Amino acid sequence: MSTNLKLFIDFDGTIACGDVGNAFFRQFGGEICAEWIARYHGGEISARSCFEGECEAMGSVRQEDARAFVDTCTVEAGFAGLVGFCKNAGITVTILSDGLDFYITPLLRRTATPDVPFFANQLRWGPVDADGKAKPLLGFPHSNAECDRCACCKRNIMLGASGDEDVLVYVGDGYSDRCPVEYADIVFAKGALQTWCQSRNISYSSYRDLDDVRLRLEELMRRRVLRKRPRAEHKRREAFASEA
Repeated sequence: MSTNLKLFIDFDGTIACGDVGNAFFRQFGGEICAEWIARYHGGEISARSCFEGECEAMGSVRQEDARAFVDTCTVEAGFAGLVGFCKNAGITVTILSDGLDFYITPLLRRTATPDVPFFANQLRWGPVDADGKAKPLLGFPHSNAECDRCACCKRNIMLGASGDEDVLVYVGDGYSDRCPVEYADIVFAKGALQTWCQSRNISYSSYRDLDDVRLRLEELMRRRVLRKRPRAEHKRREAFASEA
């Protein structure tokens, strides 16, 4: 089976069970990191400034401690099944995350889905000091010079990977998913993203887990009702025109 369907999916809180990035910074940086997040969500600071503030709060940590924390995190049980279904159906899957590659790579490897492409911010480590600790060093290879709402611009990546004939599916749950759902034809939302979609009059399907997403996609394909959302298609055309 082949299709022009392309699925883009968030990581933290969608693929991962909970927000791994937020938990990571709070584990090593303390509760002040929650204040940085609140300021970011309140529009006071950019995503990049939020990350930099959290890293400053972390200071230096042992890399083995950071890796041990990631080992305690889990991925949604239905993710591998969703990836397998999409592969069989000819649907491309791309992970779009405003989190960090440091924990996404090992978590995907653990779920036997290491080949699923993802876009995220980077975390590397500086020189190790006498106590065996190192400072986290951030990289933002997918930022948008014209918008600092997110450190990794999901919208630009999604639009750059799609064509005129594609039907775009987006699966998410949180703050960094607000922008890309405006450009997606089929939206799966839960949590804060569900409330956002309601406030913006964006049609969506609610879901509890990724098994729900897979079953709904199977149903839509069976009924052959995979079609573009006019408002989303218009916004994509506007975005492309502004870049011309």
